[in-house]
Amino acid sequence: MAYLGGKATGSNHIIKILNNKVFDGMSYIEPFCGYCHILRRIKNKSSYTISDSNDLLIVLLKHIQASSNEHPSIDEEEYKKLRANPKSDPLRAAYAAFTYSYNGKFFAGYVGSKERDYPSERKRYYERLHNNEVFQEATIKHGSYTIYNSQNTEGALIYCDPPYEATESYRNEFDSEEFWNWVRKMSKKNIVFVSEYKAPVDFICIGQQSKRQTVAAKAKTRRRLESVYVHESLALHPSVLTAMEDSAKHYPCNRTLKRSRISLSPNRTVKN
Repeated sequence: MAYLGGKATGSNHIIKILNNKVFDGMSYIEPFCGYCHILRRIKNKSSYTISDSNDLLIVLLKHIQASSNEHPSIDEEEYKKLRANPKSDPLRAAYAAFTYSYNGKFFAGYVGSKERDYPSERKRYYERLHNNEVFQEATIKHGSYTIYNSQNTEGALIYCDPPYEATESYRNEFDSEEFWNWVRKMSKKNIVFVSEYKAPVDFICIGQQSKRQTVAAKAKTRRRLESVYVHESLALHPSVLTAMEDSAKHYPCNRTLKRSRISLSPNRTVKN
């Protein structure tokens, strides 16, 4: 099951890094869990914690974790009612918002089963996810990435897949500058990796892969280079060095993209 920005395919460069043996036994945290395409492939961690700011996505994931083969059907009329008033039935609204929406994107337009039965495909994925041992072990939380801070999170392996800078808008406006400042702060006591197309100058690309992206109905797919970044303060960390060297053998970064610039100053003070 895929959606815009999703990790259903083209994510081997990420998995290669996160599953490196040097990170075995660490607690794993994923603040932008989406449909859990990364989480379900993570191995050998001491604990798994995932979260997302979208409340209906968390309703959906908790239901999948707890129940098997219990998936409601939503027709177009009900879809419209649930989109107008999701609080009337959060679980059915969650299925409408994602299972019955174009590209699996939040209330992006009703998708039935006239030409291709996307809802059934997604429900089959939910069953595979329900049977995934790591997903079953995971603690699922609702909240922004900022629920993790220097007071409650230390010594963890954190993987972030935030809404990408300068791409199609997501449900809520996302402050990329605030996010990168949070990554800088969290990198002082944790190992933090971020997937993005570009990053501030004080971040280093350690793995890169070309992936296809479809941005609208009937639009042509395009290829973009997605990179995994780490803050430069972690560049000499023994475990990160090992992961970087191993990744470079399989998913080397394009030299011209190693330090892609966006309009952020590396000298900005981290916000409290």
